[in-house]
Amino acid sequence: MAASKSQEVDEPTSAYVIADGFAGAPELPVLEGDLPPNSTWKRHLWSSLDVDKDEARFLTKLDLCLISSAALGVMIRYLDQVNITNAFNSGMKEDLGLYGNELNYANAFWSAAYVIGQVPSNLILTRVSAPYYIAFLEFAWTIFTIATSGVKNTSQLYAIRFFVGLFEAGHFPAVMYVASSYYKPHELARRNTIIQVFTAVGPLFSGFLMAAVYASLNGRGNWPGWRWLYVICGLISFPCACWTIFAMPELPARIKPNWLYSAKDIEIAKRRMPGETKLFTGLFKWKDVLRWHQTWHVWLFPLFFLCNSQLSQPGGSMIFWVKSYNTATQTVFSVAAINIIPLGINFIQIAGALASSWVSDALPGSQRWPSMVFAAVMGIIFSIALGATPVHPPDRSSRWALYYLTALAGTSAGVTWTYVNETSRHDPEKRAYVSAMMNAFAYIFSAWVPIFTFPTQDQPYVTMGNYVTAGFGAVQLLVAFLIGYLDHLDRKRAKANFEIQKKQQADAESNRSDEKEINEKEASE
Repeated sequence: MAASKSQEVDEPTSAYVIADGFAGAPELPVLEGDLPPNSTWKRHLWSSLDVDKDEARFLTKLDLCLISSAALGVMIRYLDQVNITNAFNSGMKEDLGLYGNELNYANAFWSAAYVIGQVPSNLILTRVSAPYYIAFLEFAWTIFTIATSGVKNTSQLYAIRFFVGLFEAGHFPAVMYVASSYYKPHELARRNTIIQVFTAVGPLFSGFLMAAVYASLNGRGNWPGWRWLYVICGLISFPCACWTIFAMPELPARIKPNWLYSAKDIEIAKRRMPGETKLFTGLFKWKDVLRWHQTWHVWLFPLFFLCNSQLSQPGGSMIFWVKSYNTATQTVFSVAAINIIPLGINFIQIAGALASSWVSDALPGSQRWPSMVFAAVMGIIFSIALGATPVHPPDRSSRWALYYLTALAGTSAGVTWTYVNETSRHDPEKRAYVSAMMNAFAYIFSAWVPIFTFPTQDQPYVTMGNYVTAGFGAVQLLVAFLIGYLDHLDRKRAKANFEIQKKQQADAESNRSDEKEINEKEASE
């Protein structure tokens, strides 16, 4: 009798063995349950539409709770990260006398702390309760965000930005790690991208929020609007952190029945992802780190991500460009307009990132590298175009459109995170390590490169920085092709290994059958 759909999922068997990068040594087998099933067109809309009822119910709970808490956490993190730029252009510059590169330095302190906190935070995550730890990070940076409202000088600003960066450091890798522990590869790209696009929703919300706060609270209690912005951001962050405690699931190795997930749900989760049931010690062994560094994943994904992180710099100049039309004698754009006009970049990035993930899943074999190539090409084209265009052209709309289109360079981040999780799925510790390295490398460069390429005191009259960004895009393009090629070789080698193992298994079974037949024949004689 033919197996039902649920039986096909419940009883996965070894499909093929993934070879680990340059080393060529076979890793753990990928199970058929981890591969896209023979499915209907519904899977292309959403994966939970094409599974059995119990699994669909479990996935719906995950989507509503895990994805919502992760997305809200990412939104408030980026809200609290970028609000300094909106505050700077809404009175903070003048009130604190920030007429040099102080904004660059404040961002550098944030980035330095962000880099320092990456790997230690991921180590802590694997040893403690994930929802409580992630919520703790959110509460901690919320407190420092509110404290920013009271800064009196640059020293206080730098110190507070350092601690905001330190607590924000582990958040994004942590939520991505939890998501990749519950979703199969063919389910992960769209979920990761939904979480990722909230990195654009945070800045988007910050712009509208600054405009609203300035209009309604500027001068209230003798406080300028930019100080109120930090208070309001903190008040928004607090309930999101509370939701994380209740909605973010524990890692599969530690989860127990609770108000949301029943024992049956947990059984489904562990059956779907058998490689995630190991209770990690949270400590990376030195021999493992050395082995990981013999693979291309540890080198190329961080290199790709650090290049990709620089491609947002040209678009970040737009808020300064809009403000530059105002002079001492003429106001062309209001404070609200200065904060709202650049938000078109975020809208385009959100739409582009979602489209990128759906296209990536629909490609044969759910290929990821084409989305990464597209983002790199867009970064090259529009960075060069901005560098070659007059800052104040006769037709203002031409440069306006170029700023908006720089958003297309940021559409591959969610797909890239999915690619990292897919290629290191067999080794959860390596997955955590590579994820931390990606973020760390990106922010190591973000801490100092913009000081030279896009110095605040020269904004928006920056030309060379756009060409340097195009150079980062060119490197990113080459790395994207190389990642795709090496992954292709790994899959090809893995398939060959599987064919050899299958033939050896068939030969062994044939030999056992022959021996059994001979033994039965001898016994009958």
